[in-house]
Amino acid sequence: MFADAVWNARRPWVAVLVVFFGAGLVARLFAALTDLGVYWPDEVYQSLEPAHGLVFGTALLPWEFVVGARNWGLPGILAGVMKGFAALGITDPHTSLVGIRVGFALASMGTVLGTFRLSRVVGLSLSSSVVGAAALSAMSLAVYFSPRAMSEVAAALPVVWGLALLLERGRTWRVIAGASLLGLAVLLRIHCGLFAVTALVTLVLMGRRRDAALAFAVLCGWALVYGLLDLATWGRFFHSALLYLRFNVVEGRAADWGVQPPAYYTKHLVSSLGALWVALATFAVLGARSAAAVVIPAALFLGAHIALPHKELRFIVPILPLVCVGAAAGLEVVARWRPVAGLVGAVLVLGVSARSLATHRELTFWQVGRVSEAGSAWDSGGPVTRLLFRAGREPSLCGVGLVGWYRHTTFAYTALHRDVPFYEAPLPPVESGFYDVVIAPVGQQPGTVMAREGDFELVRLTERPCVKDPGWEPYLDERTARLAKDPTAL
Repeated sequence: MFADAVWNARRPWVAVLVVFFGAGLVARLFAALTDLGVYWPDEVYQSLEPAHGLVFGTALLPWEFVVGARNWGLPGILAGVMKGFAALGITDPHTSLVGIRVGFALASMGTVLGTFRLSRVVGLSLSSSVVGAAALSAMSLAVYFSPRAMSEVAAALPVVWGLALLLERGRTWRVIAGASLLGLAVLLRIHCGLFAVTALVTLVLMGRRRDAALAFAVLCGWALVYGLLDLATWGRFFHSALLYLRFNVVEGRAADWGVQPPAYYTKHLVSSLGALWVALATFAVLGARSAAAVVIPAALFLGAHIALPHKELRFIVPILPLVCVGAAAGLEVVARWRPVAGLVGAVLVLGVSARSLATHRELTFWQVGRVSEAGSAWDSGGPVTRLLFRAGREPSLCGVGLVGWYRHTTFAYTALHRDVPFYEAPLPPVESGFYDVVIAPVGQQPGTVMAREGDFELVRLTERPCVKDPGWEPYLDERTARLAKDPTAL
């Protein structure tokens, strides 16, 4: 009786949700404000850097934005944000970058609320819904990825809220809004089309054929938006989608960036989340039947990515809230069988969630899926980014050289914010006059030290007249430069 009373109480569970939500929010904001490292180049070069190029005219472009293998949806949204900052007089790149990262962190908390709402929509009790949302709020991986401007992070919010609105019976506006959010998710991350398809099938199986037809019409409208965006930016309807699918799925050339075994996701989820992932996965299996509309799409999404040779842990970020909903459903199944068992399970999940949050700053690159990297995953490259901010404030700056680090692991012009060349080793000769400052490991570059961050320092070279480099090209690497000259060489 006691366990049943606790399970069905309201105030204690609301308090639990508030505490975990607040703790998750603080952790995410702290990460957004202090971690200026780069987890994966895509968080810069598929989003922030193209956006900076749109607004300010300077960017290091990757091959995708030379040949058109990505659409301009996410960079376009971020360009609007950057333009808004500029209109408000916020021209400091550090303030702009941190502002965007805070926005992503807040959107991540919106995903937590969406997890709670989706749990309630599929018929779960307040208690189990709170546990699922709390698990996502405190999850170390969710905190780590939250401020990063990646399409997977951005898509998680519209996925969970889109499903919540579509699955909830009621007014027509919910169907329109839910389908629109799923359409937006596909625009941000084409892989999310799987969620849109399974949502339509679910509506039909629920006997809601009229809602399914309306949702299909809305999704067709978003497909038209996708096609028109590609037409306006790349000159062909669905250019980016077709090229992306051909390159990655048909030709399998994403394997050029590495091939991982089928156990990759399980191995790194267990490594990074430990007991929390084991608990969530176990309860999600138990809840697969009662929350099939959520668990099955998540399983299909994970299975599809397991089948692909190239794997990155960030790819499955959109299913993390769905797994938490599935776990909440499994917890509900256990509680209906034995309330005391459900209460013990809830305490277990909350306990391992709290531990995940408490130790989230201990994540290593290997744990978050960067199998070839070592060391802490937090603020890796942050010192270089801070020195780029500093270099950009130099009035006489004519070029920047980078030694002991790589441009693809920096925020490039998003941080530098100056129309000057940005080189990486091997640098042009110092005598060329193409650059006047160098960011290098401490003690490795002769000259006047202007600033120091961690193991790196900003060094001014011997004063000499600046010379414009006639061969400078604003491309991320040599491959991109070749494609810029001959796109058919892809």
